[in-house]
Amino acid sequence: MDDTFPDHIALLRAACAGDCAAQDQLVLRFRGPLLERIRIMLGPDARRSAESSDFVQGVFVDVLRDLGRLGSVDERSFLRWATRIARNNILDATRRRHERALSAFASSFDVAGEGGAASPVDAAAHREQIERLVDALTALRPDDRAVLELRHFEGLGFAEIGSRMGRSENAVQLLHTRALIRLGALLRDG
Repeated sequence: MDDTFPDHIALLRAACAGDCAAQDQLVLRFRGPLLERIRIMLGPDARRSAESSDFVQGVFVDVLRDLGRLGSVDERSFLRWATRIARNNILDATRRRHERALSAFASSFDVAGEGGAASPVDAAAHREQIERLVDALTALRPDDRAVLELRHFEGLGFAEIGSRMGRSENAVQLLHTRALIRLGALLRDG
């Protein structure tokens, strides 16, 4: 490791001042602690659909872009700031993933039509149809909603859903079928 910057404060000050070598060292020194924090924030379920190291890369892109705005220049405040950026990036990615899953699920009921609306009117109609689906999902019994969310939003197989819900795989498949029928009825009647 390069000893040009003997402590974190000197490193952070130089990186904030735009020193490229300091910025490289910053990434090397703080990658491990940040990766550890991101893995904790993601949890085991989210790590299946997203790589922790991808989030680290994204965080450092944001950090290096906005480094001049970092007010306090010490290790603790830097890690807190980078962790906050990571948390926001994870929340944004999770929100986008759920929106895509909801749109795909909605299209299977012909609720939302095409996800890529061509005009503002189409986009508003798409959002309204998605809201109808969300309302219908909310109106379902908790077990019905859970099996649909685990299957269609989390992408789990019936065996894993059964394990989580304390039911057999066959019972979960039957519950899933009935939940889809109930959801379809709510959407038709709603």
